[in-house]
Amino acid sequence: MSAHLLLMTIGPVQSFIAQARRTRDLWFGSHVLSELSKTAVQTLADTPGLDFIFPVLPSDKQKDTGLPNKLLVRLSEGDPRALARKAREAVRTRLSEWGLEQWHEHHELVDDASLATAKEQLDTLIEFQAAWTQYSSEAEYEKALARVEKAIAGRKRLHAFTPWLHQRGGIHKSSLDGARESVLRPMNPRKGKWARFRIGLREQLDAIGLLKRTGGKPGQFVPVPSIGLSAFIEHAEATCKTEFPKLLDACKGLKQMAPEAVSGVDVRGREWVRRFPYDAQLLLPDRWQTLLDEEGVSAESGTDFYASHVRPILKEAGEPYPYVVCLSADGDKMGKALEALAPKGHEAHQALSRALTKFALEARSIVEEHDGVLVYAGGDDVLAFVALPNALACASKLRASFMRILRDVVEEPPTLSVGLGIGHVLESLGDLLDLGRRAEKLAKGAEPEARDGLGIVARLRAGRLHTWRARWSSEPGALALLEQAFELRREGTLPLKKLQDVEGLARRFPRPTDEKDALYQDTRMGGVLAREVRRVLKRTDMGGGDDDGLQPERVGLDLKTPLPLGEVQKRVSSWVARVWVAEMFSRAEPGARDDGVAKEVS
Repeated sequence: MSAHLLLMTIGPVQSFIAQARRTRDLWFGSHVLSELSKTAVQTLADTPGLDFIFPVLPSDKQKDTGLPNKLLVRLSEGDPRALARKAREAVRTRLSEWGLEQWHEHHELVDDASLATAKEQLDTLIEFQAAWTQYSSEAEYEKALARVEKAIAGRKRLHAFTPWLHQRGGIHKSSLDGARESVLRPMNPRKGKWARFRIGLREQLDAIGLLKRTGGKPGQFVPVPSIGLSAFIEHAEATCKTEFPKLLDACKGLKQMAPEAVSGVDVRGREWVRRFPYDAQLLLPDRWQTLLDEEGVSAESGTDFYASHVRPILKEAGEPYPYVVCLSADGDKMGKALEALAPKGHEAHQALSRALTKFALEARSIVEEHDGVLVYAGGDDVLAFVALPNALACASKLRASFMRILRDVVEEPPTLSVGLGIGHVLESLGDLLDLGRRAEKLAKGAEPEARDGLGIVARLRAGRLHTWRARWSSEPGALALLEQAFELRREGTLPLKKLQDVEGLARRFPRPTDEKDALYQDTRMGGVLAREVRRVLKRTDMGGGDDDGLQPERVGLDLKTPLPLGEVQKRVSSWVARVWVAEMFSRAEPGARDDGVAKEVS
């Protein structure tokens, strides 16, 4: 039994998806890559002697899930080189035709002289890599897989490229890419399709950016502020029985703020979009005026609109907490799982591929159950935007689903590390995506043994960054630790002023350069810092007549045993970050009121 193992990859991935300024850019960029993978799969599907290993996807489910950019097939007959070329040409042709279709369909947006430039940009974007090897039995499958993986890795490091030949010169560069020339007309009239696709006055788009911005149906793309404020909107609808319907009626005349034809869009699992099918920036006190100005509403009419329809809701329901979560999750030790299954042959890998497809389908449902919007779910990767109050439950359920599904395939199922990047709803999508990726990296931990983590990176609008990490499976687990911090704030046991005092105290102590530094190992200095933390906390009046005041153990801070300075600093820093993060989640709960103690979390 002689066969070829063929591995193909389609890129670029991370950089391509990250080039986004609007929600539609981000979502549709991910959608484009997934569709190109589907094109490759469909092109090869009827090839005699071909057996897909990754992905294994039922045809009736192809439209419901994203596909990874990596395709692995077993070929028992035929020429693997010809097969790879066939897939490559199909992918490149699909992207070129798709992009040019948008260029012609939205002719009023583009410069007639940019057609050759657009064609070149579309033709040269895709990085298609392929490697193949022959093997004679299932016993050799593991070594054959290692060979093609090594070959692909080497080919990617080459970074081969060809120069562009159709640069016009003197043309603005794309706002998304920064390298490719814009294909837009020089003048933006801020009406018609320019307004419909929300192309900014100084914004420029290349052919790829034009495809991202104009592809799909506008109603498919939920604005990030609407995702971040979804829990507040639900609260406002329940609280403001009279005012909320009046606001909806008043918004009907603001055409550009609503996803087009919301009533005609498939919103299964996203009924919350119907609740307020408009850009929720309108509910932000420092944003409504700019938004109404973009709608062409005069300053006087805009002020009347806000005073009559928005201010009454904010007065009754409180102001929204304007933060959103970029959730980025990735399977842990997947390489180890693949290695463990490889000796069993390609069918074991096919079983794993089916399980990952099942998880991707389930991930979409989980995200939408938590009023979130899925950007991508393929293989063991998930990228989504979720409202802050729903993010922890969504992350926990994704991890549980991943482990449950893979438990049937892998003896020691991989875990799922989840990063939650918390940023202001008005931050650029690139920055929010960066927060999510940083949180995922934090969740992974520095060592392979420390995987299975929940990582949170929260950036306040004032610029402060809070990072916190814990393992899901630690004792107590990540959610239990956060719940402990929630209780401290609910009970009023720990004033935020006291938290600031502890944070400032720890900051004033000298910082060791690394764990080998003698200062890091200094138990005397560690004891001094621990006693100072106890002294600061002891001044807190618990209101219960406890002469010992508030002890570190009571607030979840373990400083009992003699510890070196570096360890004390690490524990105090982690505890401070955990309480700040818990405070952000608490303030995002609908109906939560600002106690006025610390503006830092606003």
